[in-house]
Amino acid sequence: MAENPASPSLPTTDDAIALIEKVARNVLDGGAIEFEEALRLIELEDPEAILFLMAWANRIRRRFRGDQVHLCSIVNAKSGGCPEDCIFCAQSVHYQTGIKTYPFLDREAILQAAQRAKENKAQALGIVAAWRGLKEGRLLDEVCQRIRELSESGTVRADASLGILESPTVAKRLKEAGLVAYNHNLETARSYFPKICSTHTYEDRVRTIRYLKEAGLKVCSGGIIGMGESRQQRVELAFELRELDVDFVPLNFLHPIPGTPLENAHDLTPMECLKTIAVFRLVLPDKEILVAGGREHNLRDLQAMMFYAGASATMVGHYLTTTGRAAEDDLRMIEDLGLSWEWSEH
Repeated sequence: MAENPASPSLPTTDDAIALIEKVARNVLDGGAIEFEEALRLIELEDPEAILFLMAWANRIRRRFRGDQVHLCSIVNAKSGGCPEDCIFCAQSVHYQTGIKTYPFLDREAILQAAQRAKENKAQALGIVAAWRGLKEGRLLDEVCQRIRELSESGTVRADASLGILESPTVAKRLKEAGLVAYNHNLETARSYFPKICSTHTYEDRVRTIRYLKEAGLKVCSGGIIGMGESRQQRVELAFELRELDVDFVPLNFLHPIPGTPLENAHDLTPMECLKTIAVFRLVLPDKEILVAGGREHNLRDLQAMMFYAGASATMVGHYLTTTGRAAEDDLRMIEDLGLSWEWSEH
């Protein structure tokens, strides 16, 4: 992981616990954590202090989000051939990863995926496509038709992740077609973004989020942890998401894919992941924090702890190019924690 020379430290466990309680009580009472406070917390190394942090994050999660776990699923609606060079992505044409490629799925395939999502207790299905983005034209017409068909099916909420939007009009058309939420991750901190992508800018992503908000769509935006960024840059990402006031915050943990530039990246531990989730919960107390890609690979036997660290949502079923675990195992995990997956918001 990158060096962070400005990283502060807490000399004793008692000092760390005192800071955690002070900051967390302020958040619980409706206050906001400061950047330097979050930075001190994400630098914690003492296991006792990290567990104390998680306990407070869990308490904040219960206060603001309750004990109902939001579940969603995705379908890889167009695989491979993406012209962007994001260094984590198996679907980029810049890397040889051996993934299966196919064009945009037809109506029946999308509706079958929606039915599987419903059977897995998911409340939403995200239609995801590997391309740069959307602009006015025949492709947008086809996308809107798929969204309309999904929305009118009444199975699950219609969500999507379709890249950069070229204009506010595109966002409005998606909304009119029945789309509820759109995923467009910032991926990482602004200061680190040039290290992971050169074919578009951070501002391109921020602009898309603004178009979505102007159109009245819910915004799902988060990032990938473990791409070589510093802990400080993880905090930067959390605060950038707070400033943008997004609705859902997916936290993915890098699952290195052979053939990508990050294929040998292996610097995450389960406790590092849990600590990161907890800090994001303190920064974003009332947001839906969703642990998604890479949780099986990085959290391993500690997956259930993600909810006690502050997560309030997760993805069930497969990811884009990697497989998730069986949905019944995730549902059993939620039940074993005394949580439920019922959800009324659509």
